[in-house]
Amino acid sequence: KKVFKEHKGALYAIAPSDKENLIFVAGSDRTVIEFDLETLEAKRLVAKSAAAVMSLLYFPEKKHLLIGQAEGGVHVVDLNQNKEIHYLKIHKGYIFDLCYLKEKNEIVLSSGDGSISIWSADDYKLLYQKEVCEQKIRKIDYSSSRKEIALACGDGIVRVFSTEDYQEKFTLGPLKSAINTVRFNDENQSMLVGEKDAHLSLYDLNSKEQIMDLVAHYWAIYDIAFSYENKLFATASRDKTIKIWDTQRMVVLKRIEGLKDKAHTHSVNGLYWTNFKNYLISIGDDGALRIWSVS
Repeated sequence: KKVFKEHKGALYAIAPSDKENLIFVAGSDRTVIEFDLETLEAKRLVAKSAAAVMSLLYFPEKKHLLIGQAEGGVHVVDLNQNKEIHYLKIHKGYIFDLCYLKEKNEIVLSSGDGSISIWSADDYKLLYQKEVCEQKIRKIDYSSSRKEIALACGDGIVRVFSTEDYQEKFTLGPLKSAINTVRFNDENQSMLVGEKDAHLSLYDLNSKEQIMDLVAHYWAIYDIAFSYENKLFATASRDKTIKIWDTQRMVVLKRIEGLKDKAHTHSVNGLYWTNFKNYLISIGDDGALRIWSVS
C-alpha cells in the first residue's frame, strides 16, 4: 500500500498508539516518528534519542512512550507535556524488548546483558532484576491467560516464567542456534519459535514437545506476528523476505520478495499486524516502513 522512507537508518522498533490507525516507529537514526495508516502519511516527529532505538512501548492511559536504547537505558516521555519524565537504567546491554503486563501493571525489559528487569508502571520504580542467561534476550512474549512470559534467549533455549512470582516454570530446547523471537498462540496452546539458523519451530505447550521444525527462510528469523484473528501469521527474516503462513496448516501462502513485490532490499527486522484494515507493517535495515494489505 505504501513505502515510507522518513527515517535515515535501519529500523528496529514498532509500537501501536492510542488509536488503531496510528503507530510509532524508530531505529538507528535515533528518531521516533508517528505514522497514520488511514491517511498513509508520516504524522509527526515524536522524540529524539541520544542512542539508537531498539524497542518501543506506549501507554495510552498516561500517553507515556517508553524508548529502549542501544546503550541500555529506557527514556520515558510524556507526550502530553512533550518532555522526558523518567530514565530507567540498570542494564548494560541493548534493551531489545519492552513488555507491559496489564494485570499486574508492571513492565518487563529484556536486555543484551542476559537479564530481565521488572518495573512498576505506576511510578517507574525498579521491582526486580533477574539474571537469565549469558547470552542476549531478544524478545519477550506475554500470555495473560497462562500468566506467563516467554523469553527468546541467545543460548538456544526458550525460558518461560510465571508472571506471578517470576520463577521459571519450564524451558523449551535447547535448539541448535540462538532464538530471536517467540510467540504464544493461546487458541491452541502452542508456541512459535524463530531461530538464528532460519528454522521455525512449533511447540505444544501442554506436552512441551516440539511438533514441527521447518527451515522457513534462508537466513535468521527476526520476528513473528499473528493476524488479529490468529488465522494467519507472518515471519520476517534477514534474507530480505516476509512470509505469510496459514496458522492451522503451517504452510506458506505468500512469499513477499524482490522488486515485483516492492519488498525490502535488506534485512526485515520487525513486524506488527494491525486490526486497522488488516494491515501488516514491516520495517528493516533499508530504513523503510512498508504497509501491506492482506486479503
